[in-house]
Amino acid sequence: MMALGFEIPAVALRKSGAAPVVPFSPLQLSPSAMFDAADTTKLFQDSAGTTPVTADNQPIGLWQDNSQNGVDLSQPVSAARPSYRTDGNYQWVETDGVDDGLETASLLRVGNPLTMVLGYEMLSTTGTSRVNFAEIGRNRYNAMSIGSRPNIDRLRYYSRLSDEGVSSSHPASPQPWGGHQKRIATLQAVPGQVSIRMDGVEVLNTTQNLGTEFIEPHPLKIGMAGLSGSIPGAFRLFGIQVWDATKTQPTAVQIPLLEQWMADRIGVTL
Repeated sequence: MMALGFEIPAVALRKSGAAPVVPFSPLQLSPSAMFDAADTTKLFQDSAGTTPVTADNQPIGLWQDNSQNGVDLSQPVSAARPSYRTDGNYQWVETDGVDDGLETASLLRVGNPLTMVLGYEMLSTTGTSRVNFAEIGRNRYNAMSIGSRPNIDRLRYYSRLSDEGVSSSHPASPQPWGGHQKRIATLQAVPGQVSIRMDGVEVLNTTQNLGTEFIEPHPLKIGMAGLSGSIPGAFRLFGIQVWDATKTQPTAVQIPLLEQWMADRIGVTL
């Protein structure tokens, strides 16, 4: 009997011809750094990376970068390590609002352009200064950050480069505010201009003092109240993606893809 090759699998293979659909990932846009709390293979209890995080409420001494750039976050001081938390469905890194924080080596640029996309939930409800979710800089006078005012969970941006003669910019978003719920925040800064989106909707677009000034690379800091006018505060960070000035910035078409990826990761509807 002649084999004509008309079996169903053969026909299906011949007709498909289409390349498989590759799910979108922020890594396709080559971020400077990317951290995803749902990827527990990148979480370790010690800063040396010898003891993996395996259960809820364990300390985080090292949070490895998902990109290929090695911009790892770490905390050598045991008492200042945030905690890995999970409710069985979602995962996050949680700070205690006292002294918890993580920091990279000096690898990212302070300057514009800059893009950050993060999933967060503010826990602190007391205080009118800014709690920094993410900051790039070396001291309180030379840095840029995105954070929120705890008492009303109001997103705020801050930039200042005293060594470059640039005074502070601290634009704050008008309503709607975060409401102490899980949110997606996107910061995009270009020379003289900054915009912030919350859950896919622009809530701030205004001028800022920082232009194209740059100083040498500095650390990325999570949860540290280093920059002028900031305070410690408790919050949850589900993940963050960063494009500094050395990278091609995500476009207006790509930003919604990044936000939707994060929303799917943490259970937020955009």
